[in-house]
Amino acid sequence: MHQLTDFFGGLFDTSLWPPRWHCGKWTEFHGWLYIISDLLIFSAYFAMPVIIVRYIASRANARFHKVYFLFAAFIFACGFTHLLDAITFWYPIYRFNALVRFITGVISWATVYYLIRLLPVAFSLKTAEELEAEVEQRKKAEEELKVKIRLLNEAQEIAKMGHWEWELRSNDFVFSDNLVRIYGLQESRISYEQFLGCMYAQDRINADAMLTQSVADKKFIDFYHRITTPQELVKTMHTRGEVVTSEDGNVLKIIGTGQDVTAQKQIEQELLIKSAALESKNDELEKFAYVASHDLQEPLRKIRTFVSRLQDPGQDLTSEKAREYMDKIVNASARMQKLIQDVLSFSRISSADSLFLFTRTDLNVVVASVLTDMEVLIENNKAVVHVSTLPVIEANDTQIGQLFQNIIANSIKFKKDGVVPEITISSHIINGFEISAPGHIKAHYKFTGWKENKFWDREKFVRIRITDNGIGFDPKFADRIFEAFQRLSGMYEGTGIGLAICKKIVENHNGLISVESSPGEGASFIITLPVSQGNFDQKINGIAI
Repeated sequence: MHQLTDFFGGLFDTSLWPPRWHCGKWTEFHGWLYIISDLLIFSAYFAMPVIIVRYIASRANARFHKVYFLFAAFIFACGFTHLLDAITFWYPIYRFNALVRFITGVISWATVYYLIRLLPVAFSLKTAEELEAEVEQRKKAEEELKVKIRLLNEAQEIAKMGHWEWELRSNDFVFSDNLVRIYGLQESRISYEQFLGCMYAQDRINADAMLTQSVADKKFIDFYHRITTPQELVKTMHTRGEVVTSEDGNVLKIIGTGQDVTAQKQIEQELLIKSAALESKNDELEKFAYVASHDLQEPLRKIRTFVSRLQDPGQDLTSEKAREYMDKIVNASARMQKLIQDVLSFSRISSADSLFLFTRTDLNVVVASVLTDMEVLIENNKAVVHVSTLPVIEANDTQIGQLFQNIIANSIKFKKDGVVPEITISSHIINGFEISAPGHIKAHYKFTGWKENKFWDREKFVRIRITDNGIGFDPKFADRIFEAFQRLSGMYEGTGIGLAICKKIVENHNGLISVESSPGEGASFIITLPVSQGNFDQKINGIAI
């Protein structure tokens, strides 16, 4: 202990040893060669740790920091011993030199120890050649990934779909490039509120409820919704998804796809419309079959019966009875001819649903022409027709003329005995949201979104009312009178086709027809027609869903 105290107490004491110049026989050359060599070694050993420390300071992500610092300390300590060797030529501080050498030894073995521990890890590292091969593999994989991403994007574009991710923490939606294009957006990240804002106004509440329920149940509910793009295009989207949860069951995010299915919905809608039309055609065919088997055969049976009686050998063809038979044959033939004419008229109207053009039609001119054609019928019945000013609309003037003619003729035909027939024709313009139609008429439009699209709200219609003071009928027959070959019993004689033709003409014009009546109180026919037909072409063809 005394020696240790004495050692550190005289650490820089030089009295016990002579300077190295005086130890042995140093020549000038030999001494300075020794000193300069030690100084060169020290300067190199000093520079190396500085370089190592600067490298580590600039590479925060470098591995094995301790090794670098241990090497820096080891090299510096070794270099410092050479500096002390050069100094001892003048100042023999051998105690301090011994201490520095001891510290150098400790640092050296600390470095050796750490290297031994580090070697297994170092040997496990890949060689430069292996790293280069791995880099090449990664480049190849990246190229293949780029190709797959490009093919995926092309497939999504062809399928009109894209993928999205709902990050619950930020409450943001992140869209793929193709989904951005489908939505017509400018950026791929939007807020939840912006996502709902893209939707058709009537679908937002349902979509919000679906998404909220998916988070609560941790199971996504697929749903359809409509969107309105900044370019004012309405599209129908099919949204699918999958809920992603953490290990403890908390919902992290929802990923999914959105597909533009507008075209598919249009096709489905067209199929439904065509199916409804086919059903209507089948119904008409059944009624035609009924006419062929019943109404047309009835006058034929009468003609055959009375002709057979006239052919009786004992029958005097000049007798009163024979003339009565001939009158019945003529009446039955006339009725049969009328039936055939009405059936042909209805057939032509039914088969011409889309074979005529709409033009700007002045309803005042059409009604005036109809009244001129019906002048004899009107004068013979002393009928009075009042016509207010009517608008100009897009229509087929021939069919509209037939519509007015059939209804006016119907009003004159079913007049009250002893009462002058009086018919009033008036009109006014209404908006789409004001339309209220009976259920059977709404059913005709159930596949085209009757009053469910903003299209109806912005469209203008003309409502025409044709009122008479005739015999009227029970309101319970209001639907039946527009059906082909349906006749009311009793005083209501006819083929039952005239008003069916009127209904078909109105439907050809994308309009509605109904009637209000009471027995003995006359009847009012209400006809609602669009002023313009342009938007209805899109509506009927199923563009808007």
